[in-house]
Amino acid sequence: MSEDFNRLRLKYHGDAEKLHDILQRECRHKCDKKLAYTLKELPLFVFPSVALAEMSTSDEVAEVHSSMVKPGERILDMTAGLGIDSLHFAMKGCNVTSIELDENAAEVLRNNLSSYKNVQVIHGDSVEWLKESRQHFDTIFIDPARRDSSGRHFLFSQCSPDISKSLPDMIAHCDRILVKASPMIDLKSAIRELGIDGCNVIVIGNSRECKEVVLDIRKDISDKPGIECITIGRKSYSRCNTDPDTCNNYRIPITGNILMQPFPAVMKGTGGNVDGYDKLHPFTHLYVADNLDVSFPGQQYIIKDVLPFNKENIRKFKNAYPKINVVARNFPLTAPELAKKLKVQEGGDTMVFGATVYDGSRVLVITGGPISLPDSH
Repeated sequence: MSEDFNRLRLKYHGDAEKLHDILQRECRHKCDKKLAYTLKELPLFVFPSVALAEMSTSDEVAEVHSSMVKPGERILDMTAGLGIDSLHFAMKGCNVTSIELDENAAEVLRNNLSSYKNVQVIHGDSVEWLKESRQHFDTIFIDPARRDSSGRHFLFSQCSPDISKSLPDMIAHCDRILVKASPMIDLKSAIRELGIDGCNVIVIGNSRECKEVVLDIRKDISDKPGIECITIGRKSYSRCNTDPDTCNNYRIPITGNILMQPFPAVMKGTGGNVDGYDKLHPFTHLYVADNLDVSFPGQQYIIKDVLPFNKENIRKFKNAYPKINVVARNFPLTAPELAKKLKVQEGGDTMVFGATVYDGSRVLVITGGPISLPDSH
């Protein structure tokens, strides 16, 4: 059973030593999976606040960030926070300057990373510090704060720091900028807001959700800007920003086929368009194949049955599948609405996809659960 940390704080109100211990226990409880590597690497790691623990980058995502740079690069982390990205850049062999606005957080970070001689932690306003600095960096990494007392923000002008204003100074001090942004960001609007011609986009997620979008802004992009969709633990999927949807083959799924659903990062980065596979419908971002394909950037399911979405099948559905996971893709009902219509309870190992196929008809595609495939790296 989890400890009641709020009750403990009330019990030991005024006892600084006890409250510090409670803070560390709570943060470790919240981050035991997210920061498993960091807490193993640095067993004496100290958390300055619950807020920074909750907002910090996970070890898995920070490892993706570090894969974007080369050993020996000079990195400026303008929004260090808990320092997880700085730590992973340092472990990559980069020379890291980490700036943190909060004085206590900066001091805690300095102590946490004291064994890494290639990290310098500075307390201050990173935007003002950069204006006064004569240093040049290979890469600037920045994660503008998207939450404040008024809620969550998605425009850069509403975040802190406002990189839509400070971008010229940043570009003057580096060859490349990596901007971590919300997974909800509108890519075209973001690029337009920053006033740049274009940039590479890296979308990061896992099999369940899109975690973030990283804008990779470079002074010299020799190739056309592209989109890379990274699903942690799987091979990445890339395409050119300007590529149209080249999937021109459509087919209706049948029993025994493999139904394919793009990973969330691919859905975000490409709008669900994966080239070279047969699709159910131009706007139904589900694909179908005769056999499993380890190179497909998504989940795969064996199709057990395909039913027309009509009154008779709706009436019979509950008896055949009383408990089933419901998904809707290009369908007149949302997933909760479809579950209610079918009168089923969600759960179990079976899936039903309500979808529109290329002739305009609606179908219910029943499958098993997602198939575990070997890592495609």
